[in-house]
Amino acid sequence: MRSVYSGTENTIPFALLNMAARAYQQNDLAFFDAVPALGAIDHRSCHVRSVEIQPGLSLHVLDLRVTKLATVSSETFPAACLSVVLDGYGEGRTSGLDAGFRPDEVWVSSTSERISLRKVISPVRPVRTVELVVTPEWLDYAERRFGDDQAFDGIRAAVQRTTATHRRPLDARLREIAWAIQRQPESGAMASLFLESRALDLLALLAAEFQEASSIIHPKTLASRALDRIVAVKEKIDSDPSVVTTIAALASEFSVSPSKLKKDFSAAFGIGLGKYIVERRLLLGREFIEAHSISVSEAAYRIGYAHPANFTAAFRRRFGYPPSAIRRIS
Repeated sequence: MRSVYSGTENTIPFALLNMAARAYQQNDLAFFDAVPALGAIDHRSCHVRSVEIQPGLSLHVLDLRVTKLATVSSETFPAACLSVVLDGYGEGRTSGLDAGFRPDEVWVSSTSERISLRKVISPVRPVRTVELVVTPEWLDYAERRFGDDQAFDGIRAAVQRTTATHRRPLDARLREIAWAIQRQPESGAMASLFLESRALDLLALLAAEFQEASSIIHPKTLASRALDRIVAVKEKIDSDPSVVTTIAALASEFSVSPSKLKKDFSAAFGIGLGKYIVERRLLLGREFIEAHSISVSEAAYRIGYAHPANFTAAFRRRFGYPPSAIRRIS
């Protein structure tokens, strides 16, 4: 895979690990070992790894900070991926395909296509991701052992179809596995064994996602006009979720019924519209407190909560701790 940071002439073997899919070449399995000295990367905190667990089954770990906005271009490839976003912000710049990301997200994606992608990485927070990538090579390798398994057949079918993605909030189990992988030492026999076992944990979770065909969302089942509209709706929410007062008002602004808007949003992004709005508000509130050191009450008002107590309750349900504990945890 080849990815390019804007503002330089360097073409670097770099994968942003939480894309819906990314380019893969057999001879690039060690591409994380040779990131050149580009001005956009803070090399003091740059940590990237790519490990082939089995033929065609690879684990990728990314922990880096950019010092300025950086544009990454890449190409999708035939694969199924489980991508965990622990931290970091990125905005997709590919029409009709949502490739942006936020902290505490899980992406399950599959594709048979090669599509050029672009996204802009924000310097606000470090980018920390863990990703498991399954290619057709692994499916051939594991055919004898898993060929009669429903989930295995589901993965094979998925990498033979057009691009499909399903995104959801990060759960406690996946967060624990991903952080353990992030913090694991790079070398040694036990480290390799640890990474292999954690990769197989992720593989089991990925397989469960394909147990039913409905678990993967196909945004291309929406008509072009409906898809363009729903992408515009998401961009509005992402730009400032506090201004979205009600779903009815949002639907009126985009000249569509509330029921149609909710149905199309769920089909395109794999999450309910109301839940997505709440999720974005809570993430923005967390960013206000963590990055800008404002009070919990002020953060609540800024993101659209009339009562700080309601924000605190929703925040605790979502993240497992109150917003007042953010700086202590950090």
